[in-house]
Amino acid sequence: MDEEWIDRLLSHADMAPNRTGHAVIPAGPPEWGGRHSALDVTDRLRHDLGLGWLYYAFVRSLRPSTVVCIGSGRGFVPVLLAKALADLHADHPIMFVDPSFDDDFWRDAAAVRRWFATFDVDKHIQHHLMTTEQFTATQEFAELPLIDFLFIDGGHFYETVRTDYDLLTPKLAAGATVMMHDTVSRSANPKWSGPRQLLLEVAQTDPDWQLLDLPFGAGVTILRRQPMQCTQEYFDGLCADWPHPGSLDF
Repeated sequence: MDEEWIDRLLSHADMAPNRTGHAVIPAGPPEWGGRHSALDVTDRLRHDLGLGWLYYAFVRSLRPSTVVCIGSGRGFVPVLLAKALADLHADHPIMFVDPSFDDDFWRDAAAVRRWFATFDVDKHIQHHLMTTEQFTATQEFAELPLIDFLFIDGGHFYETVRTDYDLLTPKLAAGATVMMHDTVSRSANPKWSGPRQLLLEVAQTDPDWQLLDLPFGAGVTILRRQPMQCTQEYFDGLCADWPHPGSLDF
């Protein structure tokens, strides 16, 4: 990734992080920021990838073999994930699933390929024009290796995001990273807070998940199963096995 590539990406107004909920500004209802923020904020963030730096860095550093992205208005997230794979010279694409319910943007396969080619990532994104339910019912999904990196950015209503979570998390590899977008709704209407409702339930019912909320833009939450090395049992085992209590040896 270089400045020319970033300028090319952000030259498209629909890819601006401030427009898509990925800018590093406080998350919350419209009066807080987001797509209704003041013009000086919009101008200041016009040439900054915002949280996009984080998405790119996760894939670039963790080198996941199987990447799945659910939903994207104009492809900001899948393009950055695919760019990370391209810069790693990976020979596999990300699986991008979007049924194009918001509008017809993803319906023309040739136009979709041209759009991704604009950012030199057409060989690293495989678009599936279908819902998560349809995708997970395919033979391709059945044969897909376990998912190392999952980004959920589909519908904002609870029923939709719950379906994405329930259908995809059983396919996660050990140590997989999950990112969920829109976890702090930009609407004051709680109906649009489905991702947050889901995460509150997950935190209560499945404590093995580690959750890190980043309350910027439209909110992003990182989820990861607690590794064995971070448990009380592991620490207790170290204490029991160490033969020299009180020693400062490393």
